[in-house]
Amino acid sequence: MEWLYPIALRIIAAVALIYFGLSLFNIHWLMRIRILASLGTGALIVGALGYAFLKPQDPLGTISLFTGEISIADAAIVIALGFAAGIIATLACYPLGNILGPFAAPAGLGVLALFTGGIKQLLLTNASFQQRNALYGSLRLESLLWLAVGAAGYAAVFLTTKLTHKKALLLHPETVPQKKNDQWINALIAVVVTAAVVYFTIGVFVRDIRQIDEKLGYVVGTPGNGQIAFGVLVSVGLAAFLVKRFLQAHFIPVIIGAIALYIGLFTKFIGSDALNHIVQTWPVDFFPHAIYAITPIQFVPFSIIGAMTGYWIAIRLMQKPDEEK
Repeated sequence: MEWLYPIALRIIAAVALIYFGLSLFNIHWLMRIRILASLGTGALIVGALGYAFLKPQDPLGTISLFTGEISIADAAIVIALGFAAGIIATLACYPLGNILGPFAAPAGLGVLALFTGGIKQLLLTNASFQQRNALYGSLRLESLLWLAVGAAGYAAVFLTTKLTHKKALLLHPETVPQKKNDQWINALIAVVVTAAVVYFTIGVFVRDIRQIDEKLGYVVGTPGNGQIAFGVLVSVGLAAFLVKRFLQAHFIPVIIGAIALYIGLFTKFIGSDALNHIVQTWPVDFFPHAIYAITPIQFVPFSIIGAMTGYWIAIRLMQKPDEEK
């Protein structure tokens, strides 16, 4: 159980940072406690317990299906942990469980993403053109596993709310009802808008050193885990904020748009001239776009958290002062 100690200490530090950070946005103290309850539930159940099933043999290694160290049983257990985190977070955050509960499962994955190795560790032993093709081909599909963990948590929130007969608290009663056709159209537009916003902004927020390249224009160095978490969260959060404000779309199309972009760009990168040029010209620390330096376990959970955060920030700005608590 020694592996729990450093994670526990970092979780405690993160809790303090989040609590006082939320106060800067004039979030009521009771709301902050509920938010921390959801995040903490996910960190302990999916993060701490899940690490026992996902941890790589190399302490500096990367949590990834590509390494072959994660079995089907391990993956199923982590999905089940995401479901359990959703149930407990929903009950712990009453009466806002239906709103805050979905944060639990991705928050747990986010803890794992922050304290695991990045894509560089995978590339050190898979540096050739053929090996990188295989790596990126595996990573694009792996994103679906971590998405399943978040979806399990969301499903648990929905079922718990229904089975306990707790009425969902709505923080946006002033939202204008939409026809079903309009909802579907706006959802599809939201997917496209999200993909565009994330593509053009993630390179701004996920930053490291840049070097001039005659063929590609520039290449970027490998960002740190914290920088990746911040950049993905802000980039997807911005997209969610925009589509909620202007399209009245839910955060689910935003998540779909972000994951679709990730899978699409990785598919385009496989076997491309850009990848071949990077292999021939640059060390494994450099990429033609920041997104190629992000592993699925780093991208997916912070995309989910960012989508929900941007969505609720947009609602909060439309909220009446007496509706906050």
